[in-house]
Amino acid sequence: MKSMTGFGAAEREGSRGAIRIEARSYNHRFLDIRLRVSRSLQAVEPRVYQWARDRLVRGRVEIIVQWEEAGSGAEPLRLNEHALAFYLDLEKRLRGEFGVAGALDIQTLLRLRDLVVLPEEGPDVEEEWARILQALEDAVSEMEQMQEREGNILREDLLARIRVLKEHRDRIESMCGDVPERFRVRLEEKIAKLMGRPGIDPDRIAQEIVLYTDKSDITEEIVRLSSHLESCEQALSDGSMTGKRLEFLTQEIYREVNTIGSKTPCADITYVVVDMKSELEKVREQSQNLQ
Repeated sequence: MKSMTGFGAAEREGSRGAIRIEARSYNHRFLDIRLRVSRSLQAVEPRVYQWARDRLVRGRVEIIVQWEEAGSGAEPLRLNEHALAFYLDLEKRLRGEFGVAGALDIQTLLRLRDLVVLPEEGPDVEEEWARILQALEDAVSEMEQMQEREGNILREDLLARIRVLKEHRDRIESMCGDVPERFRVRLEEKIAKLMGRPGIDPDRIAQEIVLYTDKSDITEEIVRLSSHLESCEQALSDGSMTGKRLEFLTQEIYREVNTIGSKTPCADITYVVVDMKSELEKVREQSQNLQ
């Protein structure tokens, strides 16, 4: 089991610089990969994306690929002397041939995008790809180790909540035994109050109890609820639970609990149903943190 939150970083020395890769993952319903690649390594972006698609399963994952040129004297930018000469010559022609007034100053020149450019020589992408792949593997592996550590914490929390839900289920099951008798007493009291006399046909009362018991029977719901809870506990115990599966099982458990609450209007059972719904909401929130 893995959480969807993690971080990892790795570095590799290239032929003319250093490669640094960072990987961060966040909660997301599907797989959403976001890349930030240095301009000098833009050619590897499709490969990195495809590698991440094949390796990762779920979550929003940000991968940053940085290239640091070796040597402190390396120039990050270069003056395009041909472009500068062109603009200066153009200024003379505009003033001399066309009579355009004004002068070209340094502030205007610095705003020209093609006047200052990146050095043409950069890392050989094909030569560096093997190192990039190694750093990528190390960074993502470190991120996954953090996800596993957090996943173990989530597993223990979820197991505790599933066991609480099983205790609530047992309480409901034990309360259901005296529901028909409690209904009989309440029905007799209501009829006696309305009719003003205590004498009531016992056969009619028995018939009403049978009808009520049939409508309020929750045996099937208890069986399905138990099956879902056992599936959750088993998958959490062996570490095979995923976020999507837990989310599905939580919905099924909630459906059974909701049906139990609607079929048994007993106040004691209603209180337990409310507690179960509250616990299930916490399980559902945690399911969104699992891959």
